[in-house]
Amino acid sequence: MGFISFNLAYYRQELDALEAQPATEASIYRARRLVKMLDDLADEGYTALGTAMETAYQGPTRLRAYLRRAHAAPFPVADPASAAACPVWTEDTWELGQALDDARRAAAGVPVSGEPFLAELLRFCRWIGCEEDTAYVFLLRDTLLPCVYFQAAYGRERVHPWLLSRRALEGLLGKPGVDDELRAAIFQALEQPGAKDFGRFCGAVLPQMRRTLDRYPPLRDALTALLRSVPEKRILVVESGCSGTFPLLLKSLDPRVELRMYTTYPYLTDVYGERIYTDRYEHIRLFETLAAQRAYLRFAAWRDGRFFVRRCADPAMEARALGEIGTMLTGGRTP
Repeated sequence: MGFISFNLAYYRQELDALEAQPATEASIYRARRLVKMLDDLADEGYTALGTAMETAYQGPTRLRAYLRRAHAAPFPVADPASAAACPVWTEDTWELGQALDDARRAAAGVPVSGEPFLAELLRFCRWIGCEEDTAYVFLLRDTLLPCVYFQAAYGRERVHPWLLSRRALEGLLGKPGVDDELRAAIFQALEQPGAKDFGRFCGAVLPQMRRTLDRYPPLRDALTALLRSVPEKRILVVESGCSGTFPLLLKSLDPRVELRMYTTYPYLTDVYGERIYTDRYEHIRLFETLAAQRAYLRFAAWRDGRFFVRRCADPAMEARALGEIGTMLTGGRTP
């Protein structure tokens, strides 16, 4: 079972349950979250699920009608100004660590940001904490701001920015869709008995991910080399959410790996449990569409165990991103 087939069944069950009972505050919130998940996917350019649901049982239409009957509105979509991708990128590339060093220095000359969600991001960082003999791997781009916070607060030795993403896998392998193959293991596991137990869930997911990786030796070897470069006894992999594909991928190769995420899909909340900061899924796009995390850096290459990026060449977007970085560097205090 894959992402679309799982969600087709999940949404049908949720929608039938909603329509079978009078609307309550709790059921309206559930419906708003279900719509928000579809809106967020569409905002990222993934419309296949919504289209499949509409064809199969008019899912999106029925959900929005349910909210209208309850006199409720969907959660707002991301602010277009905040979500806008950088329209211009530099031709030159920088090694990722060097780009972050340059950004920290440049942020010192820019007014700090007043973006309200940064206070929540700082609380997320403090929730993660910092423990002895633990390395912290931040999966960029979506955790760029927590990464610079940790580097400033705890030093760079145990803080590792890794740009693992759909684009990075495509760049390494020259083939699209490998992340979808890996993610399929998560949805197959959700169909098995006892899936809400994290140990049993991993027992199903991790071997399947390893089997998928065996079909892509360059990816398996590159990830293994990254993990071997970390000497600590424990590796905490941090990402924004939602399915946890890349933290689990790393865990499939190294038992030292644990994960922390800002949030996850509602049907994975019980599975990840204390490993997620909040079950308020509707906040995820606020996290991911901050200028520094969506528009400041763009993947360019992954070679010889290092990541390379292009920078945003739009002055206004760059200033917003640097202001956000400055806020994280000062812990939310005006310098």
